[in-house]
Amino acid sequence: VECHGSAPALDALAVPSGVQALRVAPDELLLLAPPARADELLRRAMAHLAVVEPGALAVDQSDGWTVFGLPGHLPGDEGMTALRQLVLMPLPRRRPAFVQGALAGGPAKLVLLPEIVLLLVPYPLRDHVAGRLRDVAAPGGVRIAELEIPFPAVDGSPA
Repeated sequence: VECHGSAPALDALAVPSGVQALRVAPDELLLLAPPARADELLRRAMAHLAVVEPGALAVDQSDGWTVFGLPGHLPGDEGMTALRQLVLMPLPRRRPAFVQGALAGGPAKLVLLPEIVLLLVPYPLRDHVAGRLRDVAAPGGVRIAELEIPFPAVDGSPA
């Protein structure tokens, strides 16, 4: 669920357990959770914003994104080595972390968690990114799993 509003309105939104709150911009917040929770999150966000900032917007963007999961978090991990071949952004060492930039020639958002890196890419780039991930991961034997359902539940927000 994508929320657009003032920073104070977005900061005041209570984020439920198992949901990642990703600050995309000062006036934009992306709530990332299992697809089955999209309606619940949209209702919560709309109810909150209607009270604190009636002109703000909350929209279900579930169909606009594909999420891939790539195991690994340490600099020497095969998953991170493969990922570094495709990204044009610095990858922080600390976890959890959230970064945005280019992946395989297209826009992407990365959520770096202790055991997995979630790659969010626009749905139209799904097949291209999947192919590029397989290309770079194959030599290292990294298994790439596309995450549609189930989605990993993680408490807390990336720093």
